[in-house]
Amino acid sequence: MTKRHRISVLSSLTVLLFVFLHPPSASAIPAFARKYQTTCQTCHIGFPKLNAFGEAFRLNGYRMPKETEDQIKMKPVSLGADAYKRMWPRAIYPSDLPGQVPLAMNVKMASVYASSIDDTGHTIIHNDFQFPQEANLFAGGTLGEHMSFLGEVTWAENSDGSTETELERFHIQFGSFLGPEHLINLKIGKFAPDFADGFHEMWLSTNNGIDTVFSFNPVGLNGGSEVTDSGGGVSLPSNVKGIELYGVGAHRFFYTVGAVNGLGVANGNTGSGSATKDVYARADYKFGGMALDGDTTGVTLPPDNWKERSFRLGVLGYHGSGKGTDFPFTDGADNAVNVQDTSFTRGGLYASWFFDNLNVFGVALTGRDHLDTLDSAGALTRSQTFSYRSWFVQSDYVILAPLQASLRYENLNPADHTAGSIRALNASLSYFIYVNVKATLEYHRDLRNSKDYDLSTILRFAF
Repeated sequence: MTKRHRISVLSSLTVLLFVFLHPPSASAIPAFARKYQTTCQTCHIGFPKLNAFGEAFRLNGYRMPKETEDQIKMKPVSLGADAYKRMWPRAIYPSDLPGQVPLAMNVKMASVYASSIDDTGHTIIHNDFQFPQEANLFAGGTLGEHMSFLGEVTWAENSDGSTETELERFHIQFGSFLGPEHLINLKIGKFAPDFADGFHEMWLSTNNGIDTVFSFNPVGLNGGSEVTDSGGGVSLPSNVKGIELYGVGAHRFFYTVGAVNGLGVANGNTGSGSATKDVYARADYKFGGMALDGDTTGVTLPPDNWKERSFRLGVLGYHGSGKGTDFPFTDGADNAVNVQDTSFTRGGLYASWFFDNLNVFGVALTGRDHLDTLDSAGALTRSQTFSYRSWFVQSDYVILAPLQASLRYENLNPADHTAGSIRALNASLSYFIYVNVKATLEYHRDLRNSKDYDLSTILRFAF
């Protein structure tokens, strides 16, 4: 290690001692780096944020665009001779297994300094070393010519000291199995839905997710009023269980449609919840830069693979029903009532602009919820439709390849106007000590109250 590098490492660790998260899970998969014997920077601007090549790799079922056998350094284990392909269906179609155990780890050490206001108006300070805070075990790879898989098991420690272990996601993917290449792909399992491509927590450079989009509770006596991690209905789900169809046409047009478990099942209320499925769709187009399928015809790419000059614009929609799923409240007369979100719709616009080292992206979203209020005997007492609006804009900037900054503003106007607008600011600075070791200083503040904020430091490494 050079003297200059030692100084930079010591400087980063010194910063860790002076700053004090609840970071979401990520999807940096070093198993792919081992398979192709390449750096994480091939697919990432800085893990977990994908560059244009990484996006094409993901959409191609975790395969290189126009992949050749020479690119695969750890050869797969063949399950049957190629001659069986010609004999099918008189023989079982052959496949292969990854040439190595396709596992990877992501570990986060977090120091959290947080200020919040309790119900009595008192300021509460938390100063917590969470060493470790979270560990993620990933599995990812390909099976034969058209199948791939991605899974994640997460262990996390909560602020009260309790721990949780969860199968966060696992899906099987069938790629380009019908029609032109890249046009028709299918995912089955539990996964991050592609209607959130580009702004889901899996692909954000920040550790804090976008709560005003994914964690708003739209259910209430007068519509939704707050962002919450527990209970309530669905603003946009961050993970789904179901089936998704997606593809890339003419190199630059992206689409996805999905059918997933509905509100009742999503909240664990399978007994009284609705048996209907939620549906969603998204379509967008990318102008300039590397095409979504990795095609570079007629495009001159800069030598630094995080740089690009492009613009991507898309629309997304989500519709579902929570009929039969009760959310308990107490009305103005102190009577116990239940509210059901019998029909809800989300519609939004997504945009992302790359200009060399700068990426500015955001979403404008509107939601409509038809809420039925039932008395303790189950009789309908009120039926009303409420609307809310949410938007955010985020700027990511590569100062130097190892040093990257992000700034995000979030705004939400809830249906319950007595709550006022919800506004938040999130700023972070990340330094990559190595390509797979990242130190982040992040500040998140509720702009409605100067005493409601957290200042966090995270040391995160993947292997």
